[in-house]
Amino acid sequence: MSTVNMMFTASINADKIYIDYSNLPDPISHKFVLNIQNQSVNTLYFKILSYISNWSITDPSNGQLDYVSSGDSKNYIITMSRSRPSGEVTDAGYLRVQAFTDSGYANKIGEVNLGVTVYIEDLENWTDVIINSFDDGTTQGWTISPYLSVVNDRSIEAGGYSLKTYMVTGGTSPSSFYLEKTMTLPNRNKVRINFYKSLRFSATSSYSINCYLRNVSVKVSGNKTFDIPSDIIFDHVPIGQTHDLGWYKFTADLSAYKGQTVTVRIEWQIGGWDIGVNAWSWLDRVVIAGKD
Repeated sequence: MSTVNMMFTASINADKIYIDYSNLPDPISHKFVLNIQNQSVNTLYFKILSYISNWSITDPSNGQLDYVSSGDSKNYIITMSRSRPSGEVTDAGYLRVQAFTDSGYANKIGEVNLGVTVYIEDLENWTDVIINSFDDGTTQGWTISPYLSVVNDRSIEAGGYSLKTYMVTGGTSPSSFYLEKTMTLPNRNKVRINFYKSLRFSATSSYSINCYLRNVSVKVSGNKTFDIPSDIIFDHVPIGQTHDLGWYKFTADLSAYKGQTVTVRIEWQIGGWDIGVNAWSWLDRVVIAGKD
């Protein structure tokens, strides 16, 4: 976290971003959470710019984030994009957050640079690779939460299986799910975990509904190594419509636990902001990989 003259603070959920190379589209899109707290006595308007090699901000397309009231704090979901490389690469640089006093973004009063490094890594071709695709119709040793089951109605692989949540109805509280497994991690200097998620939201009422995937985390023996403590996927579903979203990929660094026997746990929540929604999620192809 960085501070500029006590006017505002800005932070991102991770300054090291890990992206698995397998099945990447061209261009690549990556979402992250930006938190801004306005500590000034005035409403401020904020803008974000990318100075990370090869990456540009695509949502919002002009980088303008709107205002944060005095003393208030907001989370923003930012999308950045780059062309798909031919193999593993590391892109370094920074994101610049600027503060303005006006909605026309003309009077800039401060800015801060947030250092970021993006690692695009070909995990499935690393030295030690464990893949749980659930394609034998079992959990493959994972303990799963209630209302989560192995199904073959959606998968990364054609005709494959995945883990599916039961139908969640919207309301004031999201529904939580998890899977966990005790294993010995690769004894390598670099250890990562990667998994895929897909979503379905259906508006069943006579009005549009806002739906979300939130609080995605990876824990190692109870310690969070990856955490998105907010809505990372947000969708507005019009009356009577169903939206199918994904697949989305999540990658976390487990290097601090290399060679150790640990319990790895993946958690997430789905739901909607009113009762007139049905929601489902799928999780597939958990990859744990290591190399020096």
